[in-house]
Amino acid sequence: MPIFNSQKYLAESLDSILNQTWKKIEIIAVDDGSTDNSAKILEKYSNKITIISQKNQGLASALNSGIKKMKGSWFKWFSPDDVMYPKAIETLINSAKNFQKNTIIYSNWDIIDKSGKKLRSFKESNNNKLDIFDFNVRLLDGQQINVNTTLIPSTLFSTIAMNSDIDPILIDYEFFLKVGLLHKIKFYLIEKPLIKFRVHENQLSHKNIVKSLENLQYVRDSILSKLDEDKKIRYLEALEIFNKNKPLSQKSMESGLKLISSILPSTATDKFLVFYLNKIRSSR
Repeated sequence: MPIFNSQKYLAESLDSILNQTWKKIEIIAVDDGSTDNSAKILEKYSNKITIISQKNQGLASALNSGIKKMKGSWFKWFSPDDVMYPKAIETLINSAKNFQKNTIIYSNWDIIDKSGKKLRSFKESNNNKLDIFDFNVRLLDGQQINVNTTLIPSTLFSTIAMNSDIDPILIDYEFFLKVGLLHKIKFYLIEKPLIKFRVHENQLSHKNIVKSLENLQYVRDSILSKLDEDKKIRYLEALEIFNKNKPLSQKSMESGLKLISSILPSTATDKFLVFYLNKIRSSR
């Protein structure tokens, strides 16, 4: 759990992990230079979790610090704003047993507001029957996975680290592209919500969205550039066909997203863009 000034929801999030039905869990909390009461809250859990404190170095650094310390067979990144349902880990582990350790498991999720009230459920598109290539085409088209729902084989991190040189909002997306396109990792969706994803005005993923959208293409191009030329061309051609065949309703939403991004000042766009991004993603 990477933590930076997360005092408001931190205890609730940690409690939801400690109350899991699956008990073989190592919790590593990385305090990335918080200036609020996060460190004091963590100290109350010091007999149950591992705490790493470091100067503020950013999200990727906090994640990599925790990954270096972990001992388990599986890695789960979890945000201190969010809440796990009691059987989340048990459900993920039981599903993972059906696959070799070349598969990332993820799930649907419920959306809650700052007070914890459920707003709605978010159902990811079920692409379980697609082969790796076709899934990766959809991944190139845009984010398919809420990282807070995932269970990731820890063996991946022997050769891969979270990238500190990109927009923090895109760290998880860049990681998924990297393991999917370059390491042939599969993805499998559990069609039930396993976490409560909290939306509030201070969360990182809802800030500077225009800038993040501008950086998306850079991230895609960076990963594609590491492929051999023939495979890169195959992906680009397949992505073009995929976009041409999208339903008109989805094309209209994506056009609306571009319009909002171009005509509104950056200070006024984020709440509109969150709405459009979620609509587009749920329609894939």
